Amino acid sequence: MGSMQGFSLAVTHWSFGIIILVGLVSSNFSSAEAILGVLLAGCASTLSAICSYTPDASESPKPQRTLLNFLILWLDVLSNLAAAAACARVTSASIDVLTKNHFRELLLGMEQSVLDERWPDLVGVLVILMATIIRMLGFEVVHKFSGAVLFLGLLTYFAIFTVIGSFHTVNSFEQWVDSLKLHSSVEVLRAGAFCAFAFVHKLPTTTRNNGLKIFTILFMPLLFYVVLIIVFSFMTHYKELEGTAIPLVKVFQNRDVNWAWLAIAWLTECLPIVLVIQIFPSVYFAFLRLASKEWKVFVSSIQYQSFLTGAPVLAIFPAGSLMAILAFACPLAYLLKLLNVACLLKCALASCSLMNNRYRPDVLHAHLQAFPTANVNYSKLGPQSKPVSRHLISFKERVKGLFRKTPQYIHKLSSPKGPSLTVGRPLTEEQECLLFKDVEINQAALSFEMGEGSNSETEENEMEALSASDEESSTDIDGIVEEYKEGVRVATMGSFKRATPSTKLTQLVFLVFMTVIVLNAASIALSIQIVKRYYWVEILALALCIVVISCLPENSAEKSKPSLLPSFLFPLGHSLSINANILLASMLLPSVWLGVVIWTLSGLLLYWKCDCCKCELLEPLVERVTSKVDPQHVLYQYQDSLVESIVIAS
Repeated sequence: MGSMQGFSLAVTHWSFGIIILVGLVSSNFSSAEAILGVLLAGCASTLSAICSYTPDASESPKPQRTLLNFLILWLDVLSNLAAAAACARVTSASIDVLTKNHFRELLLGMEQSVLDERWPDLVGVLVILMATIIRMLGFEVVHKFSGAVLFLGLLTYFAIFTVIGSFHTVNSFEQWVDSLKLHSSVEVLRAGAFCAFAFVHKLPTTTRNNGLKIFTILFMPLLFYVVLIIVFSFMTHYKELEGTAIPLVKVFQNRDVNWAWLAIAWLTECLPIVLVIQIFPSVYFAFLRLASKEWKVFVSSIQYQSFLTGAPVLAIFPAGSLMAILAFACPLAYLLKLLNVACLLKCALASCSLMNNRYRPDVLHAHLQAFPTANVNYSKLGPQSKPVSRHLISFKERVKGLFRKTPQYIHKLSSPKGPSLTVGRPLTEEQECLLFKDVEINQAALSFEMGEGSNSETEENEMEALSASDEESSTDIDGIVEEYKEGVRVATMGSFKRATPSTKLTQLVFLVFMTVIVLNAASIALSIQIVKRYYWVEILALALCIVVISCLPENSAEKSKPSLLPSFLFPLGHSLSINANILLASMLLPSVWLGVVIWTLSGLLLYWKCDCCKCELLEPLVERVTSKVDPQHVLYQYQDSLVESIVIAS
């Protein structure tokens, strides 16, 4: 994607973090746990972004249709669906604050949830419905300006909260320092897992200013988040606002800052709506991709685009429906845990996929094995070395040369350039005679190349004059050969040394140790949460797996691709990324494991169904003509396909 699209994606994550995630982390954890958790989530996300760096999409081939790539795409859809639904719930909670719960009484949802937002929610469904209609009408201008509006709103939100909040504190600096306590390491990990979606997990694919990108995606959001946490901790006591959906609004309301909490409440209501509009394309573009010829998971008719607006309405509708279902049925706390777990598991699977590609069998090497390779090694002679004559011309050949009418090299030079035919020669005769063997000239080939016109009287006189000048001129070429051999020595030393290719055995060994790494990460998470023991054995096992994988031969095609990690750091970086993401995901997975399992199984059924039957149902081109009604010709456009003309009965 381009630089503007990459910046728009980054602003989406930062806005979600500032408006929703950081406030909830600050209200449910201590300030020290929240700050360390944000730092941990930022480091893990940055490591995932560095490891998952890919070249520009125009230069890289299409990704392979594998199970890992499908699960990565499928979990990305889940995280975006949950993020949009969470934004709708936050908007609904802000409307309740502004209307003092009077609007809630007019709707069905009366039951309270743990975060003081109604469940089920109808206002959230209305927000999703509005975003769906905007997308179906094809208002692309809204998407183009939504990133800029979101960025300006983000800066305004941050400025109002930090500047006004710093004048309404309830804790002194000494009290704040005393409150910097870590209750447990598990709480730090949970705080970090809760903020995972607040950071960018993929670098823009342009190849410029990578250092500046890494600095921006890590330190810029960290600065915003840490400042917000510090200001919020000065304004409240420990867990004073625990269980609220919009704590950044509630804290101003509790401190009686009238105009400030109204401004923050309006921003909290409007910015999530812009976030929903910004997140929406990621979902239905993923549906379009799954319906393309590359995947064929969904039917191809989902790629239909309206001839009036040009929008893929059949992909937008199911995306909006799934968002509305989540916003209506799921509490905000569950949605936030679900999107963070899906995001972390997606990053772990992305590292597994990249490592699997790096150590898959080298097809190029297996293809080149069928062709013969040269076994010649060149090396210069030392100053004290003597030329060695590998072949001496026999006495019989020298005598034959004396009785020849003209020497062959003179005859070759004086022969006219007439029409000649290409003579197929064996492979051994195409080598350089001066380098590989003694001078052997094929008499038949030379006589064929001379042609019949070489028998003129003028040429014969020239040949006789040159042959009479020196009887031993036929041996001059031997002196040239020997002089040339003084500078270069030719030796058949076998084939050139090449890097060891990656084979199927390499991939098998890698899969074994990769399984150990994943199980090792799960064991560390279990040790931290339940067993409460030291996990030095897991760390040693992880180090051993990294060392073994580093010694395996790599796929030459994958190794040549651009990467921010050097080759010797590739296994280390991806192994640490896998362990960090699995460890953070395990902190929230016990609460949402059922939803993740159901979503994954539904995706696997679609994937395996298309693998086994290759069905082509609901073809996009349908022709229906009746004799009573005049047909209308309408143009239908499809993604990655030509404009087709369809006849439909009105």
